[in-house]
Amino acid sequence: MPTAPLPALAAAERRLIVLAAAGASFEQIAADPETRLRLDDVRSATEAVLVTTGTRTLLHLAGWATAHRIVTQPVHPSGALTIKPSLAPRLSQILRGWAGGRSTPELTADFGISPTTMRTYTKTLLTALNVDSQPQAVVVGVLAGLVLLSDIDPTWPAEPLARTAETKSAAP
Repeated sequence: MPTAPLPALAAAERRLIVLAAAGASFEQIAADPETRLRLDDVRSATEAVLVTTGTRTLLHLAGWATAHRIVTQPVHPSGALTIKPSLAPRLSQILRGWAGGRSTPELTADFGISPTTMRTYTKTLLTALNVDSQPQAVVVGVLAGLVLLSDIDPTWPAEPLARTAETKSAAP
């Protein structure tokens, strides 16, 4: 478990985090009655949650929320949680980069690859983890131990998230 204390989050903020980690669009977040947000307010509410949690991107938020057990399962079952996939080094770097707050364009530039190559890597990674969105890839990556806690926050231990018997679904 991360060593940093969990900031105080309102129920609507927790719901926004769960929906974002599920890969929900701003329209889907606004349509959810628990968030109590108008579409025009979703972006600013999301930015406020990023500041409150100390995260940089929605993908970073997904990893952070999973590490803090706000998100405890992916939206859809993933075989990656029972049989840890062996990812190619570049795919592992992408997954850990997303969980650590790097955006896809930043990683593309870091690796010196084209956006087309990055799209191919992204599709391959989503397929390998049996998920349909980048936030869900991060959730599964953290839950499967493919992402270390220190990948999310360098001040946290360089170890995978400890498995628990929690079965509560965080799916929308």
